[in-house]
Amino acid sequence: MQIGLMVTEYVLVAVGLSMLGRGIYLYGHRTRDWSGIAKMFYQRVGMLAGEYRWYQLGVSVFVLGVVVRIVNLMLWPS
Repeated sequence: MQIGLMVTEYVLVAVGLSMLGRGIYLYGHRTRDWSGIAKMFYQRVGMLAGEYRWYQLGVSVFVLGVVVRIVNLMLWPS
């Protein structure tokens, strides 16, 4: 069970980061404003629905991976 949670945690974090990166890449590729990527984290930028969907799904899956990590540490402390 513990190994299954560890694998799930790493997979969720990796998939979340890749989805987040895809949303950021799609925005940068469309606008050719690669400096806008830095603004994305502290200011609103004009993203299309598809870009925003990838970005939000990536954040959600990443947070789910962090929650699995916390549960894993609560159930089996090192």
